[in-house]
Amino acid sequence: MKPSLSTRHFGRTRIATFAVAAAVAGATLIGSGPVHAATVAPADSASAGSLSITVHPDELGKQLNAGFVGFSFGAGTVATDSYASTDLGGYLKTLGDTGVVRVGGNSGDTTFWTSTGETAPSWATGGTITPDKLQHLATIVQDAGWKVILAVNLEHPDAARAADEAKYARQIFGDSLQAIEIGNEPNFYYSDVSAYYTDFESYVAAIEKAVPGVGITGPDAETNHSSWLGGFAALDAGNPDVSEISDHTYPASACGTSTATIPQLLGTGSTQYETANAQAALTAAAQLGVPAAMTETNSVVCAGTPGVSDAFASALWALDYSLLIAQQGIVNADFMDGTNAAGCDPYSPLCPGTGDLTAKPLYYGMLATELVGTGRFATLDNPDPADVRAYAVSDGQHLTVVLDNVQDPASNGASTVTLNLGGDFAAGQLTALTTSSSAGLAATSGITLGGQQVGPHGAFPTPQSTPVSVDGRTAKVTVPAGSAAIIRFS
Repeated sequence: MKPSLSTRHFGRTRIATFAVAAAVAGATLIGSGPVHAATVAPADSASAGSLSITVHPDELGKQLNAGFVGFSFGAGTVATDSYASTDLGGYLKTLGDTGVVRVGGNSGDTTFWTSTGETAPSWATGGTITPDKLQHLATIVQDAGWKVILAVNLEHPDAARAADEAKYARQIFGDSLQAIEIGNEPNFYYSDVSAYYTDFESYVAAIEKAVPGVGITGPDAETNHSSWLGGFAALDAGNPDVSEISDHTYPASACGTSTATIPQLLGTGSTQYETANAQAALTAAAQLGVPAAMTETNSVVCAGTPGVSDAFASALWALDYSLLIAQQGIVNADFMDGTNAAGCDPYSPLCPGTGDLTAKPLYYGMLATELVGTGRFATLDNPDPADVRAYAVSDGQHLTVVLDNVQDPASNGASTVTLNLGGDFAAGQLTALTTSSSAGLAATSGITLGGQQVGPHGAFPTPQSTPVSVDGRTAKVTVPAGSAAIIRFS
């Protein structure tokens, strides 16, 4: 089953999402310490009250790099030049001077490429991409200092045409072209990974001949098909063709008769599902000696759910999800943006698709992730990962602790957290992600990060912070339910 026409640019249907989530319910939450079924409370349980979290800054793990969050656009947005007349560049720069724009989605296989002005075939319902349209995107991306992953059509196989598109992409994007993605979610139109890999290899040969040394990503399987990752890695082992393993993850579904709720999105079932998907991608990547990325991801597949994907809950989710998978070793997460000339889908970080854009709640979660900074994740002991998600990042001089209180403020009070820092720090500065709306997790307005809002053209004033005192090696902070705190200790 495919999405309706109004969502054709974006991720394909994953009706079985929660069946898979249930199947991995015993997974370990790597980012927040072990989870035991007998001790995990639902996200809307009684207030945690007080808890103590111990950080071990001498036990360092994976690196959190700048530009971890990026965007995933449907290829149809390039075909229609949807962003050519917007202020997208400003929003990219606000997230940082590096990042990834992935162009693909369903319309990666329903758009037609031509460099010679050919008439598009009848199957090209996503539109036609030309060199001029790639140039419009390149102008925006290059000015922001970002990279591009560009999908080529595989559902209608034409390796020579794909190679031609890759050749023009290299000429137009230059060093900003990170990789070529061969097909989008091929599990929908190949019987098995072996059949897919045969065509994948023919594409690789043609593209490598036209553009020697260009990066290649795969297999970009749909979120419930992690077995494709292992199968692909086994076939590509020995002499890997990919520069990166690419995967897709959506923890909740609005496809068909499925519904998504805030408790589902912020519950431990989602974190366990996200962990399992990340581990599958990382295992495949390790077999090939390459990094792994979530090149298409968001809260709720099939364009999102109003009141969930476009609510403040999505901001808290995006911060937690990004740090959860980054701590495991995922190098990049590109959030699907469903904006187009007709408007925007609920899960879109930005809206609308033409003219001046507006930052939605999800964008604030992406921005909060970038405010954490860079460094290596430090181990911590967290007794309440269901309600207060905790992470620590050390850059050698500073320790940044993130506390994401995902409890519903309508039925829970604040959590007072004692942080045992495991090192000597003079003081901390706390930046809060919150909303002033009485709607709480369902709020779509009043959202601030460090007391500031994202303004026109992506303008974001310097975030405000409040001091946090350190007593010896201990600090105490209070985090209201339905908010997050980013505390930087020096």
